[in-house]
Amino acid sequence: MLKRVFWVALFTGLSHLISIITISYVLRNLGEETSGYLGIIDSTVILVASIISFGIQLAVNRNVATCKSWKSNYKLGQSARLTLSFFVMVFGLGTYLIQGDLELLIYCIAPLIALNGDYALYGNGKPIIAASLSFLRVALPNLGIMITAHYWGVEVLPIYVLLLAMGMFAVGLIAAKVNGVSYFYLPRKNFLKFYYKYSKIGVYQVVGVLLIPSILVIGNWFYSIAVIGLINGLLKLLIVYKGGLRIIVQTFFKEIKEEKTDLKIDKASLIAWGAISIPIIIYFKTTLYLLFNNKYDEISSILPFIGGVMFLSSFRNASEAKALLLKKDNLNLYVFLVALVLEVIVIIVYSYTSYAIWGIPIGLFIAELTIVLGLGFGLNRVKFFTDRFRFIGMLIPPFIIALTIKIFIGESYITLGISVIIYAIWSLIFFRKLIFGSLTKMEN
Repeated sequence: MLKRVFWVALFTGLSHLISIITISYVLRNLGEETSGYLGIIDSTVILVASIISFGIQLAVNRNVATCKSWKSNYKLGQSARLTLSFFVMVFGLGTYLIQGDLELLIYCIAPLIALNGDYALYGNGKPIIAASLSFLRVALPNLGIMITAHYWGVEVLPIYVLLLAMGMFAVGLIAAKVNGVSYFYLPRKNFLKFYYKYSKIGVYQVVGVLLIPSILVIGNWFYSIAVIGLINGLLKLLIVYKGGLRIIVQTFFKEIKEEKTDLKIDKASLIAWGAISIPIIIYFKTTLYLLFNNKYDEISSILPFIGGVMFLSSFRNASEAKALLLKKDNLNLYVFLVALVLEVIVIIVYSYTSYAIWGIPIGLFIAELTIVLGLGFGLNRVKFFTDRFRFIGMLIPPFIIALTIKIFIGESYITLGISVIIYAIWSLIFFRKLIFGSLTKMEN
């Protein structure tokens, strides 16, 4: 398992590391407002990508993973995506000319987003190349904003948008060459029929994006840009963690349908959560200061709450993909719709209170809990939960040791490091078969 995941994890890890370094730099040097605008831009990019995909990307990727003659389906998908992107671009350009909000420029690069077919690399069994291209797409704008901030200060956001577009174009060209397909396909007149065919998956995909990575687009309607900026820093940690979880799912996408493979993936995900829980939940003050200095001193307890969301994400990491491959599209759709409605209600309610900054974290937790319960019972009833809770018991001892060290010795970088090392040793002793073994052939 480790051998296959290593390179994907390396490139994905570097992408996430750059994202964390960038948001840390922005909060420390450019302030909460710049962080807020940056978060809204990133959220809008992901939202535009999901609107253009609207189920086609997931459906085509499923076709790539399960059929030999996938290129014709890919061609139809890319043509439909490009056609819709022109409408999105016109909408964005018109709205930008009226309102002048920078994030609306993202809609104008919709065709570049549509023509980027790197998603097919995962279904085509080339996750390492896909991860390296993702690194390129993330590194270019993030490194660019840190370099140019020295000269332009807070006026770097237009440069960030430009570099995003350049990265998208470059990745699209390379992905097309690797997949052995064309980069450009002519638009389709009947593109709406193709979208309608995958409408259930499409709604589910957009809803899934709005739940976490694009939640700031919704939050921007109710909160000040400074609050959005602070939430963006914490949200980035969650997005980075969930991105790490996706490494396992994407690497073993084809195998998830096989017996108990989803359970093994979730066990590996829970091991990852056990490691991250030590800095995020136990030593949260040390972690926040390390990353963001004193920006979160008054609201530091939000980070352990985000750790709870991470736990729920690990608990059901493979479930979403399994439901997709089993073509249980209604299950994904209804569960995610209910989760989003609950999340938005919480966000709105908290926006009218003096605890507004808690709105998005609590909304995220309730939404994630809804997904766990819905997919768990929908896929494997009570057994889904009992299998995973039995495994969680093995993660408790090193967690207790870390908490004991903190209580009796104190919270510092040294005690944090010692606690993480103890957990790593524990994992190698008791979970080495899961970590190093073959995911689909090893015994439970």
